[in-house]
Amino acid sequence: MRALSKEAAQTLSNRWVGGVPGLGVRPAGVWKSPQSVRYPLPSVSSAFSAVPSVSSAVPIVPDLSRLVIAPPPRMPVFPGKKTVDAVIFDLDGTLLDSLSAWEHSGSNFLRTQGITPPEGLDEELVKLSLMDGARLVKERFNLPQTPEEILRLTLQPIRERYYRDLEPKPGVPELLRFLKAQGVKLCVATASDRELAQAALERTGLMELFDFIITCDEVGAGKRSPAVYEAALKRLGTDKSRTLVAEDALYALQTAKKAGFLTAGISDAHAAADQPVLRRLADYYIPSFTACRIEGR
Repeated sequence: MRALSKEAAQTLSNRWVGGVPGLGVRPAGVWKSPQSVRYPLPSVSSAFSAVPSVSSAVPIVPDLSRLVIAPPPRMPVFPGKKTVDAVIFDLDGTLLDSLSAWEHSGSNFLRTQGITPPEGLDEELVKLSLMDGARLVKERFNLPQTPEEILRLTLQPIRERYYRDLEPKPGVPELLRFLKAQGVKLCVATASDRELAQAALERTGLMELFDFIITCDEVGAGKRSPAVYEAALKRLGTDKSRTLVAEDALYALQTAKKAGFLTAGISDAHAAADQPVLRRLADYYIPSFTACRIEGR
């Protein structure tokens, strides 16, 4: 290391004006006094010509005081005994992964009768009870069969799947058993045929967890009316404010909510377009029974 003369050091100090031009910052560990300066330069002339950049003299430290770290998303919660005394479950698309069995069932029946089904027919039928749907098909297409015969022929290709291979959605058995152990009353309110609902629940070992099954045909109205939920509530004997209706169908959940029930929207791939509204409307939204926490567990 070469020592600078007193005059050279004074000149270099004046040129820096306190370290970094315009900043008034003195680089740590370089300057002590103009009288005793030792600087690691190959020559005095290069020291005068080489001025360090601001970035090398003053490290830029990011201000982390305003950094906001978002908390991890909270796992959806299915309410337990702390919040509810009873749950009224829909069957198809909520408990059972079964909507594929019903796809285009009305249209498929009409094709067996040599009739090309109009667009939107199946979407209209799904909002009715089975018998009301059979009556609509008979009247609109002037069919010779009775509504009972139309329903029997429509259900024929579907019936086998309820007896043979339809399964609960993942996580459903565990949810039902936990709620039952907590003392929550459970029932099924379905627009499906009672025989089919009972067959599937018995085959899968879930029937014993429910107090009863009630169908839309038994109360004489589909789920655009709250009749099936009100009838279930009466049999459960619980307060409406502590009775939850779990539905995958947006129109059915809207009916239950309007009637004053707590609601849980259950996601299903067959109703993907309805999920944003279902999520916003429901008191609880369950994207998957395997990705939710049960209250009290």
